[in-house]
Amino acid sequence: MTSDNDQKTEGLGYKRISRREMLKISAAGAVGLAVAPLLAACSPTTSAPAATSATAATSAPTSMSSGGSPAVVRFWCWYTEQQDQFPKIISDFEAKNPNIKIDLQLKTDVTNAYLPALLAAAAADDLPEVYAPHVHSVEFGRKGLAADLVKELGSDFMTDFFQSAVSMFQDGAAIYAVGWMAQTMGIFYDPDAFAKAGISGEPESWDDMIAASNALKSKISGNLGLMQSASDGFSVCDTWLPMITAVSDDPDILKKLDAHELKWTEQAVVDSLTLYKKTIDGGTWQKNMTGMTQDDCKNAFYQGQSAAYYSGSWNPTTFYKDGPADLIKRLKVMKTPAFKAGGRHWTGNSAGAAFSVSAHSKVNDAALTFFKYLYSPDVYAWTMNNSKSMPATKAAAAQITDPLTKAMASWLPDGCRHWLTGPAGQVIADAIMNFTAGKTTDPAAVAQSMEDGAAKLNYS
Repeated sequence: MTSDNDQKTEGLGYKRISRREMLKISAAGAVGLAVAPLLAACSPTTSAPAATSATAATSAPTSMSSGGSPAVVRFWCWYTEQQDQFPKIISDFEAKNPNIKIDLQLKTDVTNAYLPALLAAAAADDLPEVYAPHVHSVEFGRKGLAADLVKELGSDFMTDFFQSAVSMFQDGAAIYAVGWMAQTMGIFYDPDAFAKAGISGEPESWDDMIAASNALKSKISGNLGLMQSASDGFSVCDTWLPMITAVSDDPDILKKLDAHELKWTEQAVVDSLTLYKKTIDGGTWQKNMTGMTQDDCKNAFYQGQSAAYYSGSWNPTTFYKDGPADLIKRLKVMKTPAFKAGGRHWTGNSAGAAFSVSAHSKVNDAALTFFKYLYSPDVYAWTMNNSKSMPATKAAAAQITDPLTKAMASWLPDGCRHWLTGPAGQVIADAIMNFTAGKTTDPAAVAQSMEDGAAKLNYS
């Protein structure tokens, strides 16, 4: 059935794309601009949260299209996690703002539909009014295509966002996007298996985790120990890049490396590679890890072949849907191990999902009105809770009810970059993949190869 809002969803039999796959797509480059036909989505029956005083300020905009018809705000993303919530939000918003119509385009095929359409719109200087920027937020901002949200909405609008969910979208004083779904990394584990292996409590440091993984392997026949998805360099970066912050205790170091303000031969990079090599040589990870995707790891976890899986906060939604009920009932998640005992448990958080606003829309007031409504405290918290997603604001994080997501949200103050959006992303991914596969073994030499490749690129 089709809702009155004409929301569109592409490919009802979609396969959810991970945010890591999204980065691989970006690094490989987008090809083809044809967008597949769109299918109308059914609107769920339950109501969105009622407007409160916090959302009332977003009502009664002055923007209308020429001729007096409602202003149309195009709203583009691929965030299927909220495909049930978006129609409710839009219906509620339009009822309160009859002069604005929201045109949702939920393009689930990022490779062949979303990214090509977004880049074509940018090339024509016709970006949708509110859109998911993929990894192009700062690039579009520097070209004058994306609005500076600090300028448009004021610095007070930014105060509730976790800094780690904003930093990758910031260029100087300007911020060209804000996080929609934040994320943290941790280790999902089966406490029964840990008890069987004689592991008491949760490992504190990477040294403790190495010992725990080996205990699992030796005391439980056939157990793979701690798993990571290591089928490509971008996935490995989820594990390794936070280690750079961990050894340096500098949450800005990844941003500086990404912009090539620091060289990849920095001692913190070499030390992090040394730590990562220690986990490999120490037998922490599963055998043949370079051949295991995220789906492979989850399936092994579901089948009891492994007792622990290092991954991100986007997993609970899938676990609840696909995982065996007995495992999910007892499932726990622990913090990313610290560099050393007593150290800070830095966790990757780069707000893989975000929203930007077009700088050149003819209905700018209407777009900003919807944007503020989307992030208004009650509406945003309701959306994140109902989709079991990780919020990017402190207020919404405090209202999480799902136990796994709630635990991982509590780590957001320790969030650090673990994505590279600069031109060296592929270079770094290739180098760390070769290191993981054992094709290179010297941390200092690997760091030098990263720097040699990054130095050839254009950072303007």
